[in-house]
Amino acid sequence: ELRRGVMGAAAGMRRAALGRLKGADGGAIVVRAVGALTSKPYAFTSRSWELKSTESIDVMDSVGSNIRVDTRGAEIMRVLPRLNEDVNEEWLSDKARFSYDGLKTQRLKQPMMRGAKGALVPIGWDKARMLMKHVVLRLDRNYREQGYEAHAILGPYVDTYAALKLRAQFLSRFANPVFTIQDQPSAAAANDLRHDYVLSSTLVGLEDADIVLLVGCDPRKEAPLVNTRLRKGVMHQGMQVASIGTRTNLTYPYAHLGVSPKALAAIVAGEHPICSALSEARRPALIVSNRALQREEDGSAILTTCRAIAHRYMRRDDGAYTGFNVLQNSANAVGLAELGFCDDHAGLRALSCAGTADKSLAWSRAKLVFLMGADDVDGMSLSDDAFVVYQGHHGDRGASIADLILPGAAYTEKSAVYANTEGRVQRSKLAFFPPGHAKNDTEILAALFGEDWMPSEDADVGLDLLSPALLDEDRGLMPLDAISAVEDARSSDFAVQSAVNALGSSPFAPPVDNFYMADPITRASTTMAKCTRLNKPNNFDF
Repeated sequence: ELRRGVMGAAAGMRRAALGRLKGADGGAIVVRAVGALTSKPYAFTSRSWELKSTESIDVMDSVGSNIRVDTRGAEIMRVLPRLNEDVNEEWLSDKARFSYDGLKTQRLKQPMMRGAKGALVPIGWDKARMLMKHVVLRLDRNYREQGYEAHAILGPYVDTYAALKLRAQFLSRFANPVFTIQDQPSAAAANDLRHDYVLSSTLVGLEDADIVLLVGCDPRKEAPLVNTRLRKGVMHQGMQVASIGTRTNLTYPYAHLGVSPKALAAIVAGEHPICSALSEARRPALIVSNRALQREEDGSAILTTCRAIAHRYMRRDDGAYTGFNVLQNSANAVGLAELGFCDDHAGLRALSCAGTADKSLAWSRAKLVFLMGADDVDGMSLSDDAFVVYQGHHGDRGASIADLILPGAAYTEKSAVYANTEGRVQRSKLAFFPPGHAKNDTEILAALFGEDWMPSEDADVGLDLLSPALLDEDRGLMPLDAISAVEDARSSDFAVQSAVNALGSSPFAPPVDNFYMADPITRASTTMAKCTRLNKPNNFDF
């Protein structure tokens, strides 16, 4: 009887609550039970008290979102966003949140060398070091008179200290070292000045812009959290957005000004309809994608023209504000640019010497190619006697062409320093150790070259000589979670006119072909493979 009375009282309370939810017109407001919003890959896999949490940063794009990595043993169970109002607020992209299962498959766990029949044979670290030294001594002996080139290509996951170590070893050991960043701009687009490769307005500052011009840029796929900032400005502050490039869905209204770089010439000349809006704007901004700067035919001209637009419409008399921004595509592209990695070769899918008609000649003198986490490099026409070394954490495209494979640590398996697209220096932390015999990148370089090649004190060259922008002037240390000031510089009128004349007519290509599978980690992810399949048009696989 007591239970029946309690149940009846509860039912009466529910009826009374529903009665109070009657609308003014007599229609009832629909009340539905809603379950918890849980992550499907994580559901029913572990309890929260079984997990060890490590604060780190994400490397899937150039934003450097602050994340929390929850692990159980040596396995990642989930990745969650960590609050940082200056970077990612409380948000995280789907790729960063759900691609962690790619760290479990196709991993390189032991050094390997390619045998006589083309098969990969597991070896130890001592034998890998002996093989590397034997190859270098053989190259020195065979090419003593004519010389040879040693190419080092740095991929999107290479941290700052590993790049420093590799640079010091190559400069000390090889007479003609060539360094290439996988995502660096075209040959003539130099990165000596910081405003040529950073997001000068900062992520927070983009929300205050009243008009934004996108050039060859798709922020929804290149950096989703940058697109979130722009959408917030459009929805809540009346920001206007215009785009030159591929027409796409940015989740907010924008004006499409065309697909060709020729539209930039009209804006520089003041003949485009958008010029009046740019002149009247209080805080205009321009965002050009690094992919647009990698165009071999006019990448440098696009950079100079965009910089001229920023000087004409986005620079005030006091010089306190400049709206010129470059959106990078990899986690540490700004950090590598701060170290001064720049040469005569172009970036992704455009590796060639400037002024060389035959692209294969750019690699004819390369007898040693060191791929440090570089997998998306096309156009390498290597000679038959070239020796390829791959250092990375996944058996992807770079490992398929390598003669010597060195297993490295992923971003969750090492403590490293990265600089995001706005130049903010951040540190990732080790959540668990690398699998098998894999090592940290700096440990691999120390074990590979050894003390007899270069003393450790010379290899650990200070950042004060190579990259003052990464240092705190007062303490001489890296200012974590801080942004160094960006000083602007103006191009001459002659350079601007030459750049306008050099603009090509070919349309901008989509900066990202497949958002869900754009790097070795996501290509090894089962979840990202399913997202790719479901994202295809006319797909009925539910």
